Amino acid sequence: MRVIAGKCRGRILFSPKDRTIRPTSDRVKEFIFSYIGNRVENVHILDLFAGAGGLAIEALSRGAHSAQLVDNSAQAIRLIKKNLELTRFLARCRIVHSDVIKYLKFAAKRGSKFGLIFADPPYSDTIYRQLIEFFDKNDLLESGGLFVFEHDSRQNIDFKLKTLGIEATKTLGDTAVTFFHKNEEQV
Repeated sequence: MRVIAGKCRGRILFSPKDRTIRPTSDRVKEFIFSYIGNRVENVHILDLFAGAGGLAIEALSRGAHSAQLVDNSAQAIRLIKKNLELTRFLARCRIVHSDVIKYLKFAAKRGSKFGLIFADPPYSDTIYRQLIEFFDKNDLLESGGLFVFEHDSRQNIDFKLKTLGIEATKTLGDTAVTFFHKNEEQV
């Protein structure tokens, strides 16, 4: 697992020693950031199911302002901290050891807003619908922001949404990435 571009380009990050944490592959990460382009610059990032922190670190390396990384696994939290220390991004980040839905309820209550939100839940998880519907009902995404949802390519995510629209979906092997934006008429 490495940082692909930006300030920390080429930096090798600490990876999980077992398969309990599934980092985003370099191929998928390259596609995500190629699609996002300069929309990453100076935004506040929310990285859900952060694993080893690879997506948030890539965003910070490419010019994001700050990041909040949320994961329920103690092993993931340790990896995130090590990788943020390695890349010297720790001071620009908040690491949250929490259930993702509990954290999102807290963030929504506080009125938190993010320009870029990453979610990469376990592929076997049934949280897909709950997560997407939460973002559709709660105003956590800034106007012009993106919600980047990495999921199993066999999973149908064609839900009826009111405030979110699907901007693009790309399948890369077993992985699909769907980009959601706020519907402007709802802003």
